[in-house]
Amino acid sequence: MFLVLALASVPFAYDGALRPGQTLTIRDVNGEVRVRTGDRLAIHATKHAERSDPNEVAIKVENRPDGIVVCVRYPPEANRGCDERRTSESNSRSDTAVDFDITVPHGATVDARTVNGSVDVTNDGMTEAGTVNGSVRVEGRDVRAARTVNGSVHVRILDGRGTLTAKTVNGSIDVSLPRGTGVELAARTLTGSINAEGVDVQRPRYGPGARANATLGDGARKLALETVNGSITLTR
Repeated sequence: MFLVLALASVPFAYDGALRPGQTLTIRDVNGEVRVRTGDRLAIHATKHAERSDPNEVAIKVENRPDGIVVCVRYPPEANRGCDERRTSESNSRSDTAVDFDITVPHGATVDARTVNGSVDVTNDGMTEAGTVNGSVRVEGRDVRAARTVNGSVHVRILDGRGTLTAKTVNGSIDVSLPRGTGVELAARTLTGSINAEGVDVQRPRYGPGARANATLGDGARKLALETVNGSITLTR
């Protein structure tokens, strides 16, 4: 007797109210997160697995005074809220992944994170994005943070002022700013290079790596860029 395990897929949809200035917080575990700006909030997700039952994995949407929190909960803690601390490695036996495709209204703040999967955000409000295993790509007027451990970081900022922290361990960092933007730059890599026009890059006499600390123009955009195994590129 042979057991054939088919790929199971379960869709999820939520339409709610999110005002400009409020925050959409996304906490995924296994899966990709994609966010775009639109006229209203629309959350679409797909739970899929090869062995486990996706219906056992819960997607929670919780309203808060400052916005909405979306999270994923695995059995045996599928009934716990987004703020309740996990008491066990509850998803260790489930291979269910949850991929999010979300639209947020103009002016909303986005805080999007997963653990295993990529994060891709385009937003005209304040944005932070992060993962552990996967790439991070963010485009917007006010990108505050873009972080991963194993993957590359790509950030395109459309405004000249603010603060950005971009970090990875195994991957490159690529940051693009409007032409002529003033920057206060602190960049460091252990085994890669730093490419930034007009910046004096310090390199060790022996071995790889590079470091750069510079202020260009009015220094309105503060950048902290750091990787271990990868290069850093700044375009402005």
